[in-house]
Amino acid sequence: MRTCLFLFLSMKKILFLLAAVALLTSCRSGGRPAGVLDAPQMVDFLSEAYLLEGFYAVESQYRYDSMRPEVLRAYDDILAKHHLSREQVEKSFKYYAEHPDLYEPIQDSVLARIESVIADDTIAAQSSSNPTPDFQLSL
Repeated sequence: MRTCLFLFLSMKKILFLLAAVALLTSCRSGGRPAGVLDAPQMVDFLSEAYLLEGFYAVESQYRYDSMRPEVLRAYDDILAKHHLSREQVEKSFKYYAEHPDLYEPIQDSVLARIESVIADDTIAAQSSSNPTPDFQLSL
């Protein structure tokens, strides 16, 4: 009887350990695959890419074909700046397309960053067009 109880407890421990290992393994494999950009990297890349697209849309009056070589060179500059390859970016887009719950906060962060850049540019433009006078009024 004592031997049966010992075997039962030992089997229970073994099953518990196997379940724990299986759980940890499944959590790890469900994570972001190697070569996929993490959220901060995606935010950095997308923020610059969207600003680039916006700039060239205005410059070319939405005729991208006329500026295609310049746009591609500018994208290459962004990739080089962030030490990324086109393959990494493509793999990341595919991954986040399959995980919209992970992509939505990235897009929210990108939008907030772009709004911040626009606000900073607007303030800078206003301050340069309305210089402060060199004199002071004394009352």
